[in-house]
This record gives sequence, C-alpha cells and structure tokens, in this order.
Amino acid sequence: MTSTMAPPSFPAALLSLGLPGLGEVYAGRPRAAAVTFALFYVFSALSIAAVFARFSGISAVIVPLSIVLAAWVVVVTRAVRAASHAPEPYQLQPYNRWYWYASAVIINLFIWQPAMVSVMRSNVVQAFRIPSGAMEPTVLAGDFIFASKRPSARNVSRNDIVIVESLGDDKLLVVKRAVGMPGDTLSMRDGALIRNGAPTGEPFIQNTDSAGARGQDLGDGRSWQLAHLVHGAPSTYHPDMRNWGPIIVPPDSVFLLGDNRDESFDSRFYGAVGGDRVRGKPLTIYFSIGAGSIRWGRIGRRF
Repeated sequence: MTSTMAPPSFPAALLSLGLPGLGEVYAGRPRAAAVTFALFYVFSALSIAAVFARFSGISAVIVPLSIVLAAWVVVVTRAVRAASHAPEPYQLQPYNRWYWYASAVIINLFIWQPAMVSVMRSNVVQAFRIPSGAMEPTVLAGDFIFASKRPSARNVSRNDIVIVESLGDDKLLVVKRAVGMPGDTLSMRDGALIRNGAPTGEPFIQNTDSAGARGQDLGDGRSWQLAHLVHGAPSTYHPDMRNWGPIIVPPDSVFLLGDNRDESFDSRFYGAVGGDRVRGKPLTIYFSIGAGSIRWGRIGRRF
C-alpha cells in the first residue's frame, strides 16, 4: 500500500459532480460517500415534490430549482471538506485508481442516470415544450410545462386537460382537453359544443378561422363518426370542423378537442381515444417564450 499527499479539494469536487459522493471515496471516506449519495436523492425527491406543490407564480419554478442547486452545493461542500480533512500522508486504498473513478462516472452518466430519468418520466413527472397553438389560449406555442405522469393523473373528468399518446406510429404525446366521457352524446353546431343535449358554455376556447373550419373535411373522422352516429343517413352526413354529430362516445374512451377549435387536429378527425392512452395531466408552466421574448407573466401558471 503506497502513500501520497492529502488529496486536493478540486479533484474531489469535480469527481462528485460526476457522481455524488465520489469525491469522498477519493478522499478515503466511503461511508461518508454513501451518505452524500443518499442525501442527493433525498434533495431530488424534495425538488420533485415541490413541482407538485401548489406554489404559484415564479415561486413554482424557483423553489424546485433552489432545492436542486442546494443538493449540488451540499455534494460539493462535503467532498471538499472530506479532502481537506484527509490525513497526510494519505494511504492509498485499492479503489484509489483513476480507472475505478472513470468507470463509476461512466456508469452513472450513461446507465444509472438515464434509467432513473426514464422511470421518472414514465411514472412521476415529465417536461414538455408546446410546439403548436392547438390549445390556445390556454396553452401557447412556446410554453414549457411540467406534467404529472402519476397513476392518479390518468383519471380523467370532463374538461380536464390531458397528455395523450397519439394514434400514429410515432407515439407522440399531445395536449388536448377531454370534452366527452364514455356514453356522452356530443355534437357541434356553428362551433358550439353540445353535450348530452345541453350547450356546454366553454369560456376557455377560441375560434379563429370560422369560414375555413366550417367547410373543412374531416377525412377519416367522418367514417368514425358514422359508426357512432346517433341518427341520420350516412349519405347525407357531411360533418366539418364546426358542425358534426350527434355521436356517442364509446366505452373506455375520451373525446378530445383543442381549445383553439379551428386550428386543432383532434378527435373530430381521428375519433375518441382509448382511456389507456392517457399519460398524465399538465401541472405548471415553468418557462414560456414567444416572438423572441420571454413571457414572464406565464411562468408559474398552474392548470
């Protein structure tokens, strides 16, 4: 076993940035390294909990971010402290080899962290950027949102905004509003949604291209609607974006519309979507940019 001078603080801090606690391993304190590793994930859990908490405004972003930054401050501080308190001369241990450090960092960055992120994205929370204006004015193109992926977020009620897996092979996740539940009778007249025989009164929608939407063919949506049409002759049924139905939402399905009714590709075109395709619900807007400028007033807005 060879000895050397006490390990310097900078490499200890750098190693812990690659893997929380590795700086303390470098300084000969593996037990402290385990504590640091655990602390880091406690802080991470707290930051995720803060995303779900009912913070409003800029606090909804600052609080989770502050917890993450605090976690890294703790990790680096503990590594520097361990290195500065290491005995001198320092007895090298079998794990004090560069190739063990490199292996640990590589495993963390390319195996452990991706696996953890995948689990979080699938079951807890996921970040999205909204690319289109199909949900305006509720959700704008250029909004960045956190969405809950917890099992409870897959329970849908009327008018919930939901994250849904698209029907195509690309498996895209889209944001829509669930306007119809299984057994609901839906129709639209001049852009006004009628549910179970009563006008819905939707203050959250907008219609931007009335003339074009009124005449736009629904493509395969017509065939789907014919199969679920309450009454009417197929030969005379010619639905468009603003006039269709009445149709009945089939079992175990939800009927989706975008709030920007004249600019949304939704269930009018591809039919109701199975409830098993619902992946979650939006939580909050953590950043928003449009026309080259940050929309500060939207940051922290909750759904």
